[in-house]
Amino acid sequence: MDQNFSLMAQSRANYYTAGSPVQFVRVELLKGDVTGEVAVCLTFKNVGTEPLTGLVVHFKCKDAAGQVLCEDDFYYEQLDAQPGDVFGSDDAVYVSDTPVSSVEVEQDRAFLNGRGVDLRNYKRVRLQMPRVLPASIAKTLQQRTGNSMLTCVPQDTEYGWFCACGAFHPNEENCTYCSECGGDRAGIKATLTAILEEARRAAERQQQEINSVANNVAPQPQRAPASNPAATAAAAQAAIDQADDDYAEDATATYDPKEYDDQDNADMERVRRYAPKGHLFDDEEDDDEGTQMYDTDELDYDDEEDEEPRRKKRGRYADDDEASEDDVMAERIIHWAPPITAIVCALIIAVSLVYHFVIA
Repeated sequence: MDQNFSLMAQSRANYYTAGSPVQFVRVELLKGDVTGEVAVCLTFKNVGTEPLTGLVVHFKCKDAAGQVLCEDDFYYEQLDAQPGDVFGSDDAVYVSDTPVSSVEVEQDRAFLNGRGVDLRNYKRVRLQMPRVLPASIAKTLQQRTGNSMLTCVPQDTEYGWFCACGAFHPNEENCTYCSECGGDRAGIKATLTAILEEARRAAERQQQEINSVANNVAPQPQRAPASNPAATAAAAQAAIDQADDDYAEDATATYDPKEYDDQDNADMERVRRYAPKGHLFDDEEDDDEGTQMYDTDELDYDDEEDEEPRRKKRGRYADDDEASEDDVMAERIIHWAPPITAIVCALIIAVSLVYHFVIA
């Protein structure tokens, strides 16, 4: 009964026989479209310098449980495999109605121009299989080379070289073109190198764009008001030193009367009412009463002695004849406000410096 077979599975040999003129390449499992039977096909390659006319191999097929389904010899006769040729994929060494899980192959004897060569004494060498390329890079490589079989990373080993199609070429073969896909060894490596370099540059550009967007969009941690760290440190030290001075020459604090609401207490209302232009001044003429305020509407002027206004001797509040508890409270507020304010400012600047240089 005639039927067609389709490929079910394929596996490359993970070893090669050093010095042997014949190399085992791969095993394929084919399934019949009518009976569902599984055909086992083996592929070999002539890597020697003479034509190969015959080959004898020993194989063993096992199922998933490790049970031997078939163990036998197979003869490839009337061959005409020239150096570099692959053969055997069209011949089924075994057909089974039971699924085959593994196949073991041993080369027995080769015939080179009618001369028999014993292959059982050649030592097997384990190979590290090539890595598979990412799908996008493999597709680009296939497009640029016109070779749809290129799916792996080409690599060189001490025993030979792997093509990007996955085929291994031992040193004995001494070739620069792949005997399976026809690819040029140097050309494929150069093309893949260019593709990887382009991908690397594209990844760097993308990362730079991501970093740029992140730097522009991401919320920035709050920093100290001063942009110059040295200036900020100097300002902090000056504020701390200022808190220890006598505040004898310049104004020690200022405030804006507009910042207070109408619901403020009577003490602060009295302070705002009698503070000229919102400034607090040190008392220079009355050492007993400390810092006080005066009413600018009752300044005395002496045109005969001086054209400049002369300050009237300050008493208490201008609208009070005698001292009251409100007067005492206001005097205390005015006396202690400047040093407390300076200390608080110094603490704020110090905390900002710690956040800027340590935490941030």
